[in-house]
Amino acid sequence: MSVDLSIVVAVYNEHPKNLLLMLERLYSVLSPLAVRYEVIFVNDGSRAKTSQALRQIVSEVDNVRLVNLSRNFGQQAAISAGLDHAKGKAIVNMDSDLQDPPELIPEMLKYWRAGYDVVYAQRSSRRDRLGKRLSAFLFYRLLGAVSSVDIPWDTGDFRLLDRRVLEALNKMPEKTRFLRGQIPWLGFRQTGIPIDRHAREMGQSTYTLKRLLKLAMDGLLAFSSAPLFVIPGLGGIVLVAGLFNFLISLATSSQSGLDNYAVISLVAAFTGLQILCVGSVAVYLAKVLDEVRGRPTYVVSEFLDGSEQKPGARRLSRAFSDFAEGEEVEQPAKDSSTVPVG
Repeated sequence: MSVDLSIVVAVYNEHPKNLLLMLERLYSVLSPLAVRYEVIFVNDGSRAKTSQALRQIVSEVDNVRLVNLSRNFGQQAAISAGLDHAKGKAIVNMDSDLQDPPELIPEMLKYWRAGYDVVYAQRSSRRDRLGKRLSAFLFYRLLGAVSSVDIPWDTGDFRLLDRRVLEALNKMPEKTRFLRGQIPWLGFRQTGIPIDRHAREMGQSTYTLKRLLKLAMDGLLAFSSAPLFVIPGLGGIVLVAGLFNFLISLATSSQSGLDNYAVISLVAAFTGLQILCVGSVAVYLAKVLDEVRGRPTYVVSEFLDGSEQKPGARRLSRAFSDFAEGEEVEQPAKDSSTVPVG
């Protein structure tokens, strides 16, 4: 049976109650729309409690599919896995923590039916920690200033894609994904919808500072060569400054020669410049090496298709409430083939 709408949700150590609440809100939004839909959860190497919750969901709820990755590959890889398994004519990606409101999906569909190929949520405000808000603000403006692509400010991964946009995205050969830049690069008709990004309702964010910095670095390296072009400019500035300092020291020094401070400062300036230049080139070469290796973006260890008849979300609400309060229990290992894809 053909699918009109696919909802892709990447999950990493999400609180089980958040998953249930998100499904209930999704169903309440999608049921009146009279569209054939599917929900694809991508388990990005979560701990046992989240993994068990996802298994229970796919076993009891209609229209739900589960892609289990063999380990944690990161948010962008997990989203890519969900997009690769989506069957819908339109595909919506959203976070699992309910900071992306499902109630925005009907409005996205209206823009899509009006002829837009990409509809993204643009944050007009967000209720995160001050440090996270500030870092996101600076990142998007820095990336916009140096990027070769017009990347919309303050947009995450909550967006709707037309099927032909997804097919074009799948032709891009990058193994390191930065979807917030790749999708604008594709072109097509794109528009944004302003939203107020809500605070997380429960649980803690798994997006640490290290992960945020890695995402920022991937975006900068993938869509800007500015650091490489800055190197000659820095070289010229340091060279002029060093020579100027050298001439001043030469003019003011005693007849016995240059003072030690002038010589040391000159050598230190040139040494620092060399390290900076070599380091900048090395970062780009490291990314080139990752692409040349040709390793898959992600590896699927198991795929669960929820195509059989199920009792529906009401039973899940009752059965799942007890499970969500339970202790985490390790699942025995399953004999399943590991398939590299992506």
